[in-house]
Amino acid sequence: MAVYKRRYNPYTGSLTPEWSRFFVLTRYAFADLFKARFFVVLLVLSLVPILFFASYIFIANNKTAQLLMQLRSAGLFSVETQYFIVIMMVQTQAAFLLNCWVGPVLIAGDLTNGAVPLFLSRPFTRADYVLGKLAVLGLLLSAVTWVPCLLLFSLQAGLATDGWIWSHLWMVVPIVLCSAIWILMLSLISLAVSAWVKLRIVATGVIFISFFIPAGLGEMFNAIMSTRWGILLNFSYMFRLILAKGFRERSGLLGSFGWDEIPVAAAWAVLILVCLLSLVILNARLRARETVRG
Repeated sequence: MAVYKRRYNPYTGSLTPEWSRFFVLTRYAFADLFKARFFVVLLVLSLVPILFFASYIFIANNKTAQLLMQLRSAGLFSVETQYFIVIMMVQTQAAFLLNCWVGPVLIAGDLTNGAVPLFLSRPFTRADYVLGKLAVLGLLLSAVTWVPCLLLFSLQAGLATDGWIWSHLWMVVPIVLCSAIWILMLSLISLAVSAWVKLRIVATGVIFISFFIPAGLGEMFNAIMSTRWGILLNFSYMFRLILAKGFRERSGLLGSFGWDEIPVAAAWAVLILVCLLSLVILNARLRARETVRG
C-alpha cells in the first residue's frame, strides 16, 4: 500500500493477556511436535510402563486375581515406598529420552531461521519467550512423570483398605518436588544446548555428554583425592539421592555409596546450580538477538 494514501492503521483489537501470552509459543510448538509420528510413538512408549504399574496395583489389591494366577505368596505384592521409587526412576528416565528428542529443536530452529528477533519485536519479552519454550518441556515431561505417578497413587488409594491413603499421603510431596527439579534441570539444559547447537543429533549428543562427562570427572576426583564429594558432579546420582531421601528409603537404591555420605542439601544445591548455569548460558545467547523497541 502506498504511504501517501494513508489507509494503513495500527492494530487496535484485543490482545492475549500478558500473563498467558507465552502460551502462544507453547501451543504452536505442540502443534509442530504432534505432526511427527516418531514423537507420538516415543510419547506412547514412555507411557507404556504405567499400564504395567497399574496392573501390578490391581493384582496386589485383588485376592481373586492372585488366586487365578496361582500366586500364593502373601508378600509378593507390596505397594509401598519402594514401589513408587521404582516408578519415579523408570519414568524420569523415560522423560530424559523424551527430552533429548524434543528439547534440541525448540530454539535452534528459531535461531537458524532468524525468527527470534521477530518474536521479540512483538509484545514478547525474552522471559516470555523462554517461558513459552520451557512450558513445552514442562508440560510434556510432567505428563510422563509426576502426573501418572499421582494417578497410580490415587488408584492404590482407591483399591487399598485399612486407611492406606492416610498413612501414605506424605508421599505426594516427594513425588511432585523430585519430579519438578528433574524436569526443570532437563528443560533448561536442553534449551541452553538448543540455543547454541543447531543440529539435532549433535545437540542430543551434547545433552548426553553433559550428564556423563561431569560424572566421569567426579569419579576421577574421588580416586585422586580419596573422597566422596566428586559424586556431586553426577547429576543422576544427586537426583536419586534426593528421591531416596524424600521417600525415606535406605534399601541400597543409591548403589555403592552410603546414605549419609552426601547431605541432601548439597544434592539440591547442585541441581539448582545446574539450572541457574543453564539459564545464564541461554540468556547470553538470546540477549545478542534481543530487539530494542522504542
